[in-house]
Amino acid sequence: MTRYQGLATSTVVATLVLITIGAVVRTTGSGLGCPDWPLCHGELLPPAERTAIIEYTHRSAAAIVGLMVLLTVAITMWRHRKDHTLRNLAMAAVPLLAFQAWIGKETVERGLPPAVVTLHLAMALVLFGVLTLIAVFSFLGPERRLSANRERLRFLRLAIGVSTVVIGVLLAGSYVVGADATTACLTWPGCSQAPVPFFDGLREQHIHWFHRLSVLAGLGGVILLIWRAQELPNTDTILRIGTWALGGLYAIQIMVGAANIWTDFSSAVRAVHLAGSAVICGLCVLIIAGAAYYAGHHTSADKFSRLASDPENKSA
Repeated sequence: MTRYQGLATSTVVATLVLITIGAVVRTTGSGLGCPDWPLCHGELLPPAERTAIIEYTHRSAAAIVGLMVLLTVAITMWRHRKDHTLRNLAMAAVPLLAFQAWIGKETVERGLPPAVVTLHLAMALVLFGVLTLIAVFSFLGPERRLSANRERLRFLRLAIGVSTVVIGVLLAGSYVVGADATTACLTWPGCSQAPVPFFDGLREQHIHWFHRLSVLAGLGGVILLIWRAQELPNTDTILRIGTWALGGLYAIQIMVGAANIWTDFSSAVRAVHLAGSAVICGLCVLIIAGAAYYAGHHTSADKFSRLASDPENKSA
């Protein structure tokens, strides 16, 4: 791993940690722990209150991640500006970072409206996806090649479609939290408060049911993606492994969602559930990039791909 690859990977991991801290802020009701921005209760340091400290930790982590993103962008523009894809992704990361910071400010100043909270998470996932692509392309190398294989292109289109559905599921789950509909259903997989979706219950139950049914749609898409991945040539072993990993993570995410009810909506479980959404989003990006490009001839990713698909090389 080169230093640039290490920095790009570290920035992705740090962003994932930031999203996890943001999940803790939401699940502990600390979103207004600091009711002003960028100060906290008019001071540089937060008061000795639990919600203020949690929210201030999130802001501090966001500042650190912001610096890491800017450093990644600077080195990309300095050392890899001839790589047009990397350069364009780096240029996109800067306005995304600025917009995300502005949305964070608006979220606090507007009193955490569900739509703005959901937009805040959506932009976080977009920025996370862009940073993940930068890391992936740094490993694929400047000599990476666009796929021209017909089967692989069909798989790519399916992967984009399934990923769109899955990310929609994640955002629907975020809206459930923002709309205070998390506890609208107290049983799983059914909902005793509204047994018939969209007919029984109130608005909160309808929101909750929409998320649950969208989860099933996403699961169907993931299963289809796994099935289609098995039909790819032997050289695409990594893609097959990636889709199985996505299926496993998605199944775990469903069970963690159910564990919210089983644990009486534990803050820790809810935070894990939200953080898992970001991991799934990142894996979707990896699968799409892996389907769209072949690694360059001189990258470690290309060597690994050849080893994974050639038993003779393994024995050698």
